[in-house]
Amino acid sequence: MGVFSSGGIGIDMGSGSTAVYLENEGVKLREPTCALVNRENASDVLALGRDAQRMAGRTDDASILVAPVIDGGVADSELAAILMLSVAEKACEKRRPFEKSRLAVTVPHGATRVERAALATATGLAGAKKALIVKAPVAAAIGAGVRIDRPQGVLVISVGCAVTEISILSMNGVVASRTMKTGSMAFDEAIVRYIRRVKGLVISPSTAEDLKKDIGSAVRPSETNEVLLRGRHVVTGKPSTESICAMDVYLALNEPIRAIVEAICDALYNVPPELTGDILDSGLYLTGGGALLDGFAERLKTETQLAVNVSASPQDDTVTGAGKCASDDRLARALIAAHSAFEV
Repeated sequence: MGVFSSGGIGIDMGSGSTAVYLENEGVKLREPTCALVNRENASDVLALGRDAQRMAGRTDDASILVAPVIDGGVADSELAAILMLSVAEKACEKRRPFEKSRLAVTVPHGATRVERAALATATGLAGAKKALIVKAPVAAAIGAGVRIDRPQGVLVISVGCAVTEISILSMNGVVASRTMKTGSMAFDEAIVRYIRRVKGLVISPSTAEDLKKDIGSAVRPSETNEVLLRGRHVVTGKPSTESICAMDVYLALNEPIRAIVEAICDALYNVPPELTGDILDSGLYLTGGGALLDGFAERLKTETQLAVNVSASPQDDTVTGAGKCASDDRLARALIAAHSAFEV
């Protein structure tokens, strides 16, 4: 554990974005988890993160936008390492940021052994001599300020970009957890499908995301907010404009949200009896970028009949928790002992 003696860095590399937390500074940077590479030679990286996203579709066919993380797991260790090092250098404003700093990274609880090994490989390729890999739901709870070191059950719902993890935590460990491949990206995809089917308009996922942020809601909207949406007509293929209201977006979002709600209710049904009272008393903790969807907490409260706790910045909970683990040697040791984290 000597590597965790000073200067903690926490990194949460998700399917949609990668965030960096610096000790004494907080969340310093968030970049899209993507890279623009040569179509014929994937090792030829042309741009990373936000630069890659801006250039995508605006260059010739010789380049392609790729994701080193798929469904929360590292799919390309080399590319993940390049991106990890790039965002850390930007955040720390220096080269070789891991040389003297402690690094903690997160991994979904449901990650396979291969995915964990791929993440461990990526940290080494990025220049970290040692790293602490922390289970994401544990990091999210710590980042949200939730006490998980006591013999009491805590229900954490983490809605990320590609996956949602429903976890019951106690004594720094994961008592039970379920991972479902439905996250905020599924919200955007549902909007794309609905607009195409009902309005006859083809839009991009980024346009759907903007629509979700502007007038999207997990509960039936009381106002008739409308926006004019530009896209390509399904039949003619020509540019077209359609009026989209808040009810349209609500109906589009209902399917993936209902799937998450049903999974949570199923998890509650299977909570160990000795932990049921704890969860009834404390409610559930909603974290991740998906928690930012308007009305989501309200919907969960209605459906589960539990109090719903959301931190001030739920999208930052996981990386904040990773940063705290990197900054606190005692905490890191406790998580390792509870099998919620491991050194590589």
